[in-house]
Amino acid sequence: MASKSYILILVTILSYYQLISIRAETETKVEVLQNDNDKLLNDFQDRCSSTKCREGEMCVLNKDGDAECACVTQCEDPKDERLMVCTKANHTYTSDCEFFQMQCWCRKNDERCTRKEAVTDTIDYFGRCQNIGICTDFELEVFPKRMNTWLGEILDTLYVRKDLDTKYAVLVDEARKMKLSNTEKWWRNAVLWEFCELDQTHDNSVNNEELARFVRSLKVLEHCIQPFLNHCDTDNDNKISSDEWGTCLGLDKDDMAFLKTYCTH
Repeated sequence: MASKSYILILVTILSYYQLISIRAETETKVEVLQNDNDKLLNDFQDRCSSTKCREGEMCVLNKDGDAECACVTQCEDPKDERLMVCTKANHTYTSDCEFFQMQCWCRKNDERCTRKEAVTDTIDYFGRCQNIGICTDFELEVFPKRMNTWLGEILDTLYVRKDLDTKYAVLVDEARKMKLSNTEKWWRNAVLWEFCELDQTHDNSVNNEELARFVRSLKVLEHCIQPFLNHCDTDNDNKISSDEWGTCLGLDKDDMAFLKTYCTH
């Protein structure tokens, strides 16, 4: 979100100097203005490069020319209920941007803060707040099979839509051949792929932060996803190793050994 605001600021600055340039009477004036423009943009970028802002904030220059974080001024309305967010406090926001913006206002004691508890609240899942339901023992038992199937379908769909990293093309090709030959575990490659996508730190484990968006995106459709992942974390260290992931989803030992090396490349 900070990057979108940054782009808007740059566009505004560029438009301003473009207008002045058009009105310039000589090429010399245009060149001087362009140089000033470059200096201003570079100065802004340099000062904000070392300023780390939270979600819902953007870097700005204050009246003294120092970089500081300010609350995002405007959030786009996605106009899609699936992109709404429900928080742990059971409050619905139009978007995650709107939630983080509210957190920022409340942290800074801004008069626009209408929910002080937002500061300690967190996003639970995407979608309007609703009764998710409890995952029964039977549902939890059959969940791995269902998850394997839809991971396989998602992998293939992303490939068809050309939204998949080309490095996974081999996995898709092999999975299709396995499915056509009625191989029992045709979904194996999709399980490998999903773990690699989740393991952004490439340390052969997926921590709670890496799992967060995955869970938030699925919770409304698959209310067993969080209980299932909790079940996979057999040593209760708040992360899922490649071995725990493979065991939970029925991978063979050879597949789990392959997974340890594949995701790190």
